[in-house]
Amino acid sequence: MRIASLRIENFRGIREGLVHFADHAVLIGANNAGKTTVLEAMALLFGRDRMVRSLTEHDFFGSDPQPENRIRLVATVIGFEGDDPAQHLDWFRDGRGIPKWWNPDTSEVHPQRTNPNWQLACQVAFVARFDRPSLEVETARYFHDDDTVGDVFTDEAITPFPAQLIRDIGLFLVPASRTWDRTLSFGSELFRRVVATGGGQPSASVLQERDRLRNPDAKLEEDANLSPIVARLNDELKGFLHTSPALRLRVTPTDSDGLLEAVVPHYAQGNDTVALPARRHGSGLLSLQHLMLLLQFGRMRSEAHKGFWMALEEPELHVPPALQRRLVNRIQALSSQTFVTTHSPIVAALADPKGVSVLRNDSGVLSSVPLLRSTLPAATPNSVRKLFQVNRVETIAALMHQYVLIPEGRTDFEWLGLLVRAVDLHQGWALAEDRTFDSFVGVVPTHDGAVVASAQALSPLHPRLAALVDGDPAGVGYSNALVEIGISDAFTIIRWPDGWTMEDVIGWIVDADANACLGAILILPAATSVAQLVSRLKSEDRSAGGIKKDTSSYEAIIDAIGASALCRTRAATLLNGLTAALRGEANPLFVADPAQPSIKVFQP
Repeated sequence: MRIASLRIENFRGIREGLVHFADHAVLIGANNAGKTTVLEAMALLFGRDRMVRSLTEHDFFGSDPQPENRIRLVATVIGFEGDDPAQHLDWFRDGRGIPKWWNPDTSEVHPQRTNPNWQLACQVAFVARFDRPSLEVETARYFHDDDTVGDVFTDEAITPFPAQLIRDIGLFLVPASRTWDRTLSFGSELFRRVVATGGGQPSASVLQERDRLRNPDAKLEEDANLSPIVARLNDELKGFLHTSPALRLRVTPTDSDGLLEAVVPHYAQGNDTVALPARRHGSGLLSLQHLMLLLQFGRMRSEAHKGFWMALEEPELHVPPALQRRLVNRIQALSSQTFVTTHSPIVAALADPKGVSVLRNDSGVLSSVPLLRSTLPAATPNSVRKLFQVNRVETIAALMHQYVLIPEGRTDFEWLGLLVRAVDLHQGWALAEDRTFDSFVGVVPTHDGAVVASAQALSPLHPRLAALVDGDPAGVGYSNALVEIGISDAFTIIRWPDGWTMEDVIGWIVDADANACLGAILILPAATSVAQLVSRLKSEDRSAGGIKKDTSSYEAIIDAIGASALCRTRAATLLNGLTAALRGEANPLFVADPAQPSIKVFQP
């Protein structure tokens, strides 16, 4: 079984929203897009009571719920073997759920099956209300019939969702704050459950250790430094109590439960002769030990033919990129369904792009769009294929920003990244030096001048796209085509001046401190003027000194720009101007074309 969709109303920062899930779903988006809220909504629906903390007014959208305001969550569960309700009486019978039918093509639920391809589905709901007289939150979890049901708190018409099915589903939520140093010990409920599932308590070893601790070979109270103090205490006690109690010092309470509670995980690394407690190791080990234990539990449930759904926040935490692929693959292999939230483009790129959902939250309205709705058709141009295949990491990284800029070519993408680096490496603390381009604007690595095709491919995934085109005839053609297509009302076109390309912009930056900057550019032969440098940047003829697409030459130019305060300031001004233009703010560097207000032309 798996969750096909989740509808959220009035929960946390989400007023309304609908999310669809693949077998292994990855949720990406900017901060406060609602990724964590989606996982915690699933925990309210299918999590054990200990997994879910008590709700307060702040869990309701707006934080001031009135009597009519309700948190309402509705999940659609599919994947019932055979699609026959009679084979799943725990879910479908009197006093249980109502059979419904899921259309995989439209992601809609129907009361009757009119198409053999539709799948058996059951809907589960959670509702919460804030009771003002008692200042408490009342909740109900039940089988959902239809949206016209009355007040679930007064009509008593609902069918409660049983705890046994929650246990059968086996949803586990791993939050981002993974710093538990006692995960692999009997102080952890999860560890105890894994031990119990795997064969029970190690009772013989525990009792043996208990008896050894009760009567240790080296008794602390007999130590030469302690024995005089203990003897005097015992003599004093004899004068007060006729039983003459004698003090003994032991390292545990010496009962079996106390011994189990005292167990602390230790790790020895390499050739270490002494193992150190978990809390003395790095955060990476602390984070991984919980995941590894949970995966072992998932393996046991899988072997017992039980469900295991894992909801995991930020698997990249404390894990280097080289191990992220292995971790994600292991999680997916041992789970019936996974729900992962991440800020890592690397982790998101590991998943099937059809299972990656881009979340957006606009004033409480949550939207969820898959990175790809289906496999790319054979006729898809290579430039678009590269966006979702070769450069999937960079594309996903760009989509996590507030604005997405689509430059005319790969070279423009590289130059913008280098300019950001030159500026950021020398940024100070003064507000006047604040540079926010890279924080708000994600840049897509466009290929082969396919700015129009890239914009069309990305438009369903982001509401605030922009294009950056040259001022030559080709660039003007792209901008006119984009205007004609009308990507969206918020779509912005940035165009360099007539005849200019990105290389002219680099020359304009160098010209802020031409003598010093040209002298610092370590290329051979050295450029003697800004005009010569620009000419060489536009040429790929190496025999004539052309350096277009020459990475080492680009690095030398950026190093020189970064070393010059005047050039660096001009580069920062350009980047800030681009950000302002995308935000719709007035900026003297980018002025709207009188004939086409959506086109903003650079004014050097």
